[in-house]
Amino acid sequence: MKELIKKILREEVQKRFTKSNPNFERIIIKHMESVLSETTSVIPPPEDNYGNYSQEWCKGNKIIMEARYYFGSEDDEVEDEKFFAGDLYIQKEEVEFLSKMLQIRKSYILNVITEWYDDKYTTKFGQETGHPELEIDETHEMEDWRKCYQMINTDNLSKDEMIDYLDNQTLHKRNELEGLSDDELKSKYRSVYNSRLNR
Repeated sequence: MKELIKKILREEVQKRFTKSNPNFERIIIKHMESVLSETTSVIPPPEDNYGNYSQEWCKGNKIIMEARYYFGSEDDEVEDEKFFAGDLYIQKEEVEFLSKMLQIRKSYILNVITEWYDDKYTTKFGQETGHPELEIDETHEMEDWRKCYQMINTDNLSKDEMIDYLDNQTLHKRNELEGLSDDELKSKYRSVYNSRLNR
């Protein structure tokens, strides 16, 4: 039922801004497939991303497009976390290019991209991660370039090196960091390191 309501709402938005046009849709999808063909997919571990899943489409070390799937729970029980929203982010320049070329509104383009990505990529990603409930609710334009996630080899770092880094870069207290398990400490280090890349 939820899917049907979303589909109806998207169709209404498309009708409001632009009469649905199969030719426009084909051009938008072809352009997006071309954009993705020049990228590499990077999937940060959910434990480094506060339990959320994401898939980055990177060119060089920059994100061209990113899907984010948010998980949470009502009572802060980690075991009870459920998927509640999915967003897709795309570089603003790509949307502006399509809008000017086709002389259509951005809202129409974003809706076509949402449907295309959700059908083709989110469904596959959901199956691969064991979360078939994943879906994209909305697509947004990204104004700024962000660097891609980097999987840091924490095995080459000592526990003290990681604690020193986190002690200097975050508000975590040293005794709190020392109490973390090795896996928790490595995950926190990778997460903070990657967030600092985009400052």
